[in-house]
Amino acid sequence: MAKTRLSTKATYVERGYGQVEPNHLSAQRTGQIYAQLPAAANIDVLENGQFVKYDYATGVVDFVGAGEWMMVFNEVKLYRDHQDYNDFAMLKSDYMARVYSPVGDLTGTPRARDYTGVVTPADPYEVDSTDDPFHITQWEVPKAMPEGTRMVPRVFKTNVGDIYTTNCVAEETLAVNDILAPGADGYLSKSGDTNAMKWQVVKVYTLPDRQKAVKLMRIA
Repeated sequence: MAKTRLSTKATYVERGYGQVEPNHLSAQRTGQIYAQLPAAANIDVLENGQFVKYDYATGVVDFVGAGEWMMVFNEVKLYRDHQDYNDFAMLKSDYMARVYSPVGDLTGTPRARDYTGVVTPADPYEVDSTDDPFHITQWEVPKAMPEGTRMVPRVFKTNVGDIYTTNCVAEETLAVNDILAPGADGYLSKSGDTNAMKWQVVKVYTLPDRQKAVKLMRIA
């Protein structure tokens, strides 16, 4: 278990990295959970409770893309008996994802498949059916992830009324009725962009490991 704060920006954290305890997150019912885009190459750490933009047009998760802020909520994965939830964050150095899809965008060199044994007539309802096997091709060039990207985070869309408990806040002191919003680095703070969303501190609380935390409710 971490004995000191490992998060460099979430100063409300006492030990380790930021954590999320879901209370009422609508994404768990609506299915608005996304995990297809890699984190941008310049992102080295993503903590649970941090916010990012799901920049589908660019093909990455970042802090500057268009669209709504979404909450990072990765499955906690620990591989040592002495570790606890506060030891987990998505660290770029721990991942080596390279292939986005095994099927490319059809720009590679096609490789002919061997259909010499096919003798049935062409059938419009069977994609592999042919009476001319030498004109069947398959593109086998995989689509790589953008240069320098290595990790693929899981992010939740949040809605007004959502409630969760966290310590992933870039503030040292918090009180009931404080309003938080994501800053340019995705961490919630009192000086964040309240035009994007607003989270109200509804309870000063604790996490299961007894660290101080706050229960937040999205109000805008």
